[in-house]
Amino acid sequence: MAYCPKCGVEVEHGVKKCPLCDFPIPDLDEADEQENSKYPQAINTYSEDHLGKKNLAFFSIGIIALSMVAIIGVVYMVYPWNHVLLKYIALSIISVFVIVFFAMNYLKPNYNFWGAYITVVITCYCIYRIGETQNGWFLNYALPIATLVYVGISLFRFVYHHTRHKSKFVFIPTNLIIFIIIMAIGLDGIISLNTQGWLHLTWSLIVAASGSCIIVILQTIYHRIPEKTRKIIEKKMHL
Repeated sequence: MAYCPKCGVEVEHGVKKCPLCDFPIPDLDEADEQENSKYPQAINTYSEDHLGKKNLAFFSIGIIALSMVAIIGVVYMVYPWNHVLLKYIALSIISVFVIVFFAMNYLKPNYNFWGAYITVVITCYCIYRIGETQNGWFLNYALPIATLVYVGISLFRFVYHHTRHKSKFVFIPTNLIIFIIIMAIGLDGIISLNTQGWLHLTWSLIVAASGSCIIVILQTIYHRIPEKTRKIIEKKMHL
């Protein structure tokens, strides 16, 4: 219930003038709205600004890549230079541009990662066709190694996704060591299959044994040290 500021008589809500002394009664609701609207409402525009800057950067990179490919095309047609090298350069520019597109996360993470893998495979195949070699390096080395890297990174992302809330001091190095072990065994196996004709692991076993020992040590330290000491270490190392 409102009161007249002059004579103090009780008045009904919404009355503009006092019925006793005709003194104007201020509208409290309007005053509250003006008070609340004194400061503008905060609006988060980071996503829009970030997207605008990303689009501008991608557009600039696209213009540069298109210009370079056009220049190479003109040189290819009018100047008797090394045409094979020009094809390699143009292919590299296009491949880098496509990989930059996926690296800027315009699609979902899995689609970006899969697109980058397909781009690398297609690039290697095009290099293989341009060179017109008959040694089969694309099927023997390029495709298996690219697939190995894709599988290794996919496994690392999967494990990291399920352990990202745990101690970064232990689990990130552990995941990296597992990735290195997988890569070493895969590379050793690919090389031995193509050079000796059968699977013969050598140096990768040393890498696997050393990495496994480091993982065991890290896990033992993490689970055996007291909780208070663990928190002190994480605080000191900003983990």
